[in-house]
Formats: sequence, C-alpha cells, structure tokens
Amino acid sequence: MSKEYEKPTEVFKPHNNSDIEPTESATTLSTAGRLISYNNQLKDGLENGYSFTKLLDQLITTTHADELFASARALSTYQLDTAYLTFPQQYSQSDFYLIFINRLMALHDRERVILQSSDQYKELYHEFPGINSAGYFIFKLESTVQGGAYYTEKTTGEALFYLNLEKHVLRFNSRAVTQLLLVEYHDRIGQDSIKGFENYLLDIGNFLKKDYGFDVDLTLLDPSNSAVYQLADSNLPSSIIDRLFVEAANGGRMLELGENSSPILRLDNGIVIELFEQHNYEENLDLGWVIQVYDQQHEVAWFDVLLRYEFLRTWYLENLNALEIQSDVLYFN
Repeated sequence: MSKEYEKPTEVFKPHNNSDIEPTESATTLSTAGRLISYNNQLKDGLENGYSFTKLLDQLITTTHADELFASARALSTYQLDTAYLTFPQQYSQSDFYLIFINRLMALHDRERVILQSSDQYKELYHEFPGINSAGYFIFKLESTVQGGAYYTEKTTGEALFYLNLEKHVLRFNSRAVTQLLLVEYHDRIGQDSIKGFENYLLDIGNFLKKDYGFDVDLTLLDPSNSAVYQLADSNLPSSIIDRLFVEAANGGRMLELGENSSPILRLDNGIVIELFEQHNYEENLDLGWVIQVYDQQHEVAWFDVLLRYEFLRTWYLENLNALEIQSDVLYFN
C-alpha cells in the first residue's frame, strides 16, 4: 500500500565553467531555463497526481458501471510518481483490482466480501465471512507481458482466477479451486460458507460478462447444463471408470451405462451426471473425455456435486491427475 520515500532527482548541478561562456547574461539565461524546466516538471507531477485523485473519486463513488470500469482500468496501470514528484503513501496497482471487485458487487447489491487493510504487508485484502479464519485474498500482478492479475489466497498461494481488465478476460483455475475449497478448507469450514464463497465467485464472472462483455471461463463452477467439463486425461483409463462403480455403490447409488457405454449417475432432485468421450464425427477425431451435469434449474455445477457427495469427491480427488477439469493453459500451467 505504501512505499518508502524516495528522494527526488537532483536537478540543480554545479556548472562546469568550461561548458558555458563566461558572460553574466549566458549564465543567467541558463539558470532561468533550468528553473523553468524544473517548475514545469513539478506542475506536470502535480497535475498527474490531481488526475489520479479524480479517477480514485470516480472509482469509490460512482454508481455507473461504465464509469467504474473505466476508472479501475486506468488506475490498475497508473504511474503516480514522476521523476520530480514522489508520493510516499499510496495504494499499489493490485489494490485497485480489489476495490473494483468490491464496488462491482456493491452496484449489484451483492457486496459480501470485506475489504481490509494489512499494516504488516502494506496491502489491501479481501476477507470473506465464514472463511476468514482460514485465509484471505489479494491480487498478484501478472509478471509477463500479458498484464492482468491473479486473485490469490494469501496463505496457500492458490490463484483462483485470472483477471485482465484491458483484454476483458476472466479465467478460473479449476486446480486451485479444487485444492483450496475441496481440500484445504473442506474439513475446516462449513459447507454453507464454502457454497457462499462459490456464489461470490460466480457473481464476479456473471457481472463481468453481463456489464462489460468479458470472455469468462468458469470451468468446474459453471452451472449451465450446456457446460462440458473437459478432463485432463484424454485417454481415461478404464480402471478409473471401474472405480466409479465401486464408489457409487459405497454411496448407495447404482451407476448406469448409457449410449456407447457412457457411465450415468442419477442423484437427488433430478440431477444427472454423465461421463462420456467426445467425438468430432465430421473430422473423425476423438476430443477426449468430459463430464456433464444436468439439472432442471441450471443451478448445479460439477463443483456443487463434489461439495455435496462425499463418494464422488473421494473418487475425483483420488484420481485427480486424470479427472482434473482443464483450465485455460494460456494462464494456468
């Protein structure tokens, strides 16, 4: 949030008499030119600071979605300091991503995450009620030319999603979501709190898509019946499917075989899980194994199933190398 004071660049240097003509008028003119240049640089620095304050005012007070996004995008790359003027107390560029998310939620009356400040680390962070005892969240700026930032759990370092305001891109990381919410938090935090946090993440994706036309990939959080969850192993071993039969029986369920011997599992409230191999029949290509979740209300994602049904969570986590839902490899390894 803050940085140590940096001494402004020295602008008045002793003249080397060999470099100037030994006349009073020339010396006076040279000094005046330096003074004018220095003063203009200060004015530019102050104007830069004033422009910053106007953007910050807009970020924290506007009730218009377009103005909110414009100010957040500008501040996320804004260089407040100049060579002639340094501000010793200031927020980092990553902090403005956090403020933007809070304000976006507030515009939709869905502000559940709390924006806090850490004196120890000199940064802002998100604290979600119900899971705040386990961890908190910051944005970490992308270090490559892609720009953007990763929404990261501070303690574990798990990056849940990637956000790029310039490119209008939001990508979720299925590996981090699984590890944090279904492994790290699962036995420490109640399911209601985890479900509440999931809804918060979904709100981020839905509002960015609705308000600003973002390209959003929710991976295993996507509740749409049209969502197809691509598995990491395109050649799924038959032993893993055999294990699903066993785990389903342990959970009091009977696994059925559908078209092309695709495993089908029927759960409560009309929820149906299907595991099958995709094909491109026009080009005669196998596209690998996928999971699909069907429910009448389009409200249940694969994550919800894993959260609710222990036998499926056990099967998924024990075979994660093959079953992990793929994330965008451009942003997640």
